[in-house]
Amino acid sequence: PDCHVQPGRGNQLPGRPTRRLYCAARLLLETYVERFASMEVDAIFLLGDTLDPATPEELDWLNSLIERSAVPIHAITGNHEVYGPVSLEEFHLALGLPPHGNHVVKVNDVPFLMLATTHMDSLAPGSAGFSWLESTLSASHPADNLFCCAHLSLLLHPCVQGWNNDGTQILWAADDILALLHRHPNVRAWIAGHKNVPSKLIHHGVLHLLSPQLIQTPCAYRLLDIHQDGLLSQVHPINEQDIATWSDQAQGSSYHHRLGHPEDRNFWWTWAIPP
Repeated sequence: PDCHVQPGRGNQLPGRPTRRLYCAARLLLETYVERFASMEVDAIFLLGDTLDPATPEELDWLNSLIERSAVPIHAITGNHEVYGPVSLEEFHLALGLPPHGNHVVKVNDVPFLMLATTHMDSLAPGSAGFSWLESTLSASHPADNLFCCAHLSLLLHPCVQGWNNDGTQILWAADDILALLHRHPNVRAWIAGHKNVPSKLIHHGVLHLLSPQLIQTPCAYRLLDIHQDGLLSQVHPINEQDIATWSDQAQGSSYHHRLGHPEDRNFWWTWAIPP
């Protein structure tokens, strides 16, 4: 998640230490879309802030990337896409999504609820987004394992507590959404972007997950292998360590904090299968 491809930045390499490798974002995303195809992954999920911001030209580039990818790419909006001239509805329509952005994709018959959480007030009770989530969960088959994907989180992960909490970590309606998820025991995970330190929390049987980004320490990606009774998570550093080292050097005392805990990177997590 959170690739932050910016207008006017081509496939460049950094010339000095910098926390986020904006200049290499386009290069890294293009490289890993191609590499994932050779790894035979089933889908690629971009959980917002892919474009920073979205412009007509960058949208054309993203559409082209999606169309030529050998692996299906599923994208949702973050908060940065709408900082530019493209509206939220225009972004969604350009990618062939409903105007509101909320939709379901299936990967090997596993449903993923793709949620548009561009703003902190997204999915508030009474909103169209909350109603969509509520009705979609209610219409699901109890035997289906459901996975919710969003840009923003529902829980305050340890990696963004204290001085790391800038106030934009969790949705304002998080408690209401958590209560809704709790009524549907076949919801297995809430997978978020925005904060890109490998992290996991378990809340009432639901896995809440944050993943790394390609352009900032640990300059990595997360692979999920989903089974009927659980999932396997593995975090892999990018191969381009000559690029990643520029971000590592810029982190200073924050370096180890950004790596997350080993048990949050690589783990096997199971759930009970209903009788």
